[in-house]
Amino acid sequence: MGKIGRNSPCPCGSGEKYKRCCEKKEAEMKRRELPSGRFRYEPGSYGSPKRGYMSSILCYKETGPNAWTEHFCLVKPDVVLADEDSATAMAEEHLAAANRAGADAGGSPRDFALSLRHEGYKSVSDYRIVRDRA
Repeated sequence: MGKIGRNSPCPCGSGEKYKRCCEKKEAEMKRRELPSGRFRYEPGSYGSPKRGYMSSILCYKETGPNAWTEHFCLVKPDVVLADEDSATAMAEEHLAAANRAGADAGGSPRDFALSLRHEGYKSVSDYRIVRDRA
């Protein structure tokens, strides 16, 4: 991912200039200590058949040997698709790009997070996981 100019439109999609929107938030994010522990991410979809589906990425935090718990959910609210599979495929692409961005920066978790933020992903605080009823 290239450097974003201060006067460029913000990649979060707000319509504002980068310097008036996310630049300060991202500078603070770079200064902040990242949480310790191991994390893994799974692409998916967030929504319903009536309202459509958005790409989502669920973060799991390791809580013990072979034990994981849901930590947070990221959703891309600016694109609503008609089916779950398309939303999940989009999340897979964005997750792969974020992994590459992190690897290109020497494995930096911050670059991974910024890549997802620039794609328009936002944290959802009251998410609910629905398991398939097969």
